Amino acid sequence: MADHALLIGTTGMLAPVARQIVGESQHATLCARSASKFSFGESFLDDKVMKLPLDYTDETHFLDTLRVRGPVDLAVTWLHPEAHTLRDGIADCVIPGGKIIEIMGSASGKPDGFADQRLEAMQAHAGKTYRQVILGFVVEDDSSRWLTHDEICDATLRAYRGFDTRTIAGTLEPWEKRP
Repeated sequence: MADHALLIGTTGMLAPVARQIVGESQHATLCARSASKFSFGESFLDDKVMKLPLDYTDETHFLDTLRVRGPVDLAVTWLHPEAHTLRDGIADCVIPGGKIIEIMGSASGKPDGFADQRLEAMQAHAGKTYRQVILGFVVEDDSSRWLTHDEICDATLRAYRGFDTRTIAGTLEPWEKRP
């Protein structure tokens, strides 16, 4: 159970993950451009959440706001790969002993790709548990498809509860079979 969970990019396909984490947390901060419009539809959950309508492309304002909100012991993020400074700033907001879960697209899982770079970068944040969820695809017969929202949420919750540093949802190979 988290005392204070930080949820970024979890109001769409990852809303079931946000629901689960908020349900198991004392309180949470949810960041999204349209956060003020988001609702779980249950006061038990909605009352635990501080909704911050922030756009993470304004990294300075975003991080300043998070720092005022206070440290967190769990951060779950779904961000564009180019948000390097933001990722490090979010990791700085996580207390020692806390956990960071980053959800990433399939291209991040290529050898020496973004996921490997993040693993290396997170070594500077000693004392924090780091997990990655890499979203792949599913090969079915002679075709392939992207993951369903349920498959993405299941993989993210496995990373949240599990011990593996990297969880791959679906497969990343053969790369030429991706949809």
